[in-house]
Amino acid sequence: MCGRATVINPDGITEKLYGFTRKFAPSDWKPRYNLNPREAIPAVYYDPFLRQRVLRPMHWNLIPSKLESREKVDDFDARYSTFNARIETVASAPTFRDSWSTQRCLVVVDGIIEWIGEKGRKTPHLIRRKDQAPFAMAGLWSRWRGKSGDDEVWSCTIVVKDADDWYRRFHDRMSMLVPPEAYDRWLDPERKNGQLDLLSNNPFPKDEVLEFFPISRRVNNPKDDSAECLEPAVVNS
Repeated sequence: MCGRATVINPDGITEKLYGFTRKFAPSDWKPRYNLNPREAIPAVYYDPFLRQRVLRPMHWNLIPSKLESREKVDDFDARYSTFNARIETVASAPTFRDSWSTQRCLVVVDGIIEWIGEKGRKTPHLIRRKDQAPFAMAGLWSRWRGKSGDDEVWSCTIVVKDADDWYRRFHDRMSMLVPPEAYDRWLDPERKNGQLDLLSNNPFPKDEVLEFFPISRRVNNPKDDSAECLEPAVVNS
């Protein structure tokens, strides 16, 4: 699963690699060293209203577009954890099935934080690319808009599956990473079937591309978003 991430270099999410032609990210988008669900996370998606690919910060906990009021949005967000969507049920679950069909996105980060060890003694680790560049996870997006038209929430979730051999040291579930050669097909809104085959037939080369190392336990505090959270740590054997 993915429940903590980093976006240390938001400017590294470039038009050249991700193909967006419009960017709604704020100009002063700050680095995030300890990014949590229900906070803003970068997402690239095809916008059917603008008819172009867009980079936008989205609320990391998917909000159904059919909720009737802002009060119900806030209640749903507080009650339900929809920051991950299970691949086994994503096509049929009422919260995710419409997005699965036509509203897919790339959730872009430059690190995932996971823990290794026994309960109560787990050590946080940072998973990142060896070149420290951003990478993309398979995501779904939703847009809730209030009846007045002046209130809206763009939100997203990350698709997760059973962990493979590489990832199982951290968790029994993992986010589905999308290699660059599959970006266009994943984002194509005309592709309404075959998403499972697309993801399974385009595995991300973790052994060749990713690395991981232990980091400071400061990251255990979700309110601590300082660079010190990611300082390499020495683990006693």
